[in-house]
Amino acid sequence: MKQLRIFLMLMPLLLSQCVQAQELKRRPFFGARMLDVTPTQKKELQLPNSKGVFLDRVLPNSSAAEAQFKAGDVLVALNNQPITGVQQLVPLIKTFQTGDKIKLTYYRKGKKKTQSLVFKGFPYKQSDRYEIVYSSVKAKKNHLRTIITKPKGKGKFPAVVIIQGVGCINLDHPAVDFYHVLADSLTSKGMVVMQIEKTGQGDSKGTPCRECSFEEEVEGYKKGLLALKKLPYVDADQTFLFGFSMGGVIAPIIASEIPVKGIIAYGTVGRNWAEYSMENSRRQAEMAGTEYDQIAKNMRRKAKALHYMMLEQMPKKELLKKYPKLARNVNFYPQSYRYFQKVGSLNLAKYWIKAGVHTLVIHGKADFVSFAKDHQLIADIVNRESPGKATHLELDNSDHWLYKLGTMQESMKNIRASNRVGKNYALYTIASRWMLDVLGKKALGAKD
Repeated sequence: MKQLRIFLMLMPLLLSQCVQAQELKRRPFFGARMLDVTPTQKKELQLPNSKGVFLDRVLPNSSAAEAQFKAGDVLVALNNQPITGVQQLVPLIKTFQTGDKIKLTYYRKGKKKTQSLVFKGFPYKQSDRYEIVYSSVKAKKNHLRTIITKPKGKGKFPAVVIIQGVGCINLDHPAVDFYHVLADSLTSKGMVVMQIEKTGQGDSKGTPCRECSFEEEVEGYKKGLLALKKLPYVDADQTFLFGFSMGGVIAPIIASEIPVKGIIAYGTVGRNWAEYSMENSRRQAEMAGTEYDQIAKNMRRKAKALHYMMLEQMPKKELLKKYPKLARNVNFYPQSYRYFQKVGSLNLAKYWIKAGVHTLVIHGKADFVSFAKDHQLIADIVNRESPGKATHLELDNSDHWLYKLGTMQESMKNIRASNRVGKNYALYTIASRWMLDVLGKKALGAKD
């Protein structure tokens, strides 16, 4: 009876947690490829000016399609608020929710029109080969979308949390294939995979991604891992972390606090961030053909900025007020200044030593963003404390983003190209085989 009373007392709390996960609504889906209006289009489409958004393509089954918008339409106002361009319209759309009704003013073949639109939710990913579960986790003030892919069938499966690289993307956007293909590959091998949307991105609510701290981001992944371990179809003792780029910095921090079976890191950093950043800046400048005297000037300025930002931990306002010429060195980061300040203060070796888990570190030979020696360093750190647990591999024909290229020079040229080469997904096969080897298991459905 006592146990029953305790259970009944906990029921409201459990129900509250379930409701919280369901309260994270799907973001609105306008559903069109949008471009800024060009001077040529202004003339050809008989527009009064170049302000507005040109609909290059309208996606089927989208909000825009259901409201009968067509490719070639030019949006000029939303609820009577003028639309100036894509950079203004996209954040404006994000202020609405699924089910909201708006009025759009637009031009079609030179004629000004108005049309109502009701926002549909962004489409969910689907698969006929495995199950896809949309859920969420709370990480202090942030509420984060999680996307879980699980093999069909009963039982407890090994599981993986994917930790993203630096920057802010919408994780389940169709154009973002890096993590989706990874999740597809691992799930097809018999593993549950959890992806976690960063705060302020996609359906997630909380601190805008570009303003969040490093600690906030790490906390989100910790909460995700803890939630994953509690799922009834996950073997909590057989969980892994897969860290891409900055994700490989975050992974050992999490593993030093929450037990995991192993870590895979690709294209990451293993030493002090300032040391890595200095060397990488010089390498990339030399690859770009920058004059050596200019590189020397740039490196001196960068060293000064890194010193005050990461070693002295000087607040951004104070640094820019005292050294305004360093603005270009502290304003280019893809996430916040304080995010990278924290990264610069980390003793990464300490976390790898404390984690002490099976580790696979992989570097693409064409990767000009990270260094092979950082990956070897991580393996050396782990193996000194836990002999035989770490392996370092160099992956042929792969750059930082897995483009199928042989050299760093080819990768740099490819990134600037409008038509990029295909990708090399051998990394994912290597990763799944390594995890199954660590577990002493075979892929789902494999035969002797």
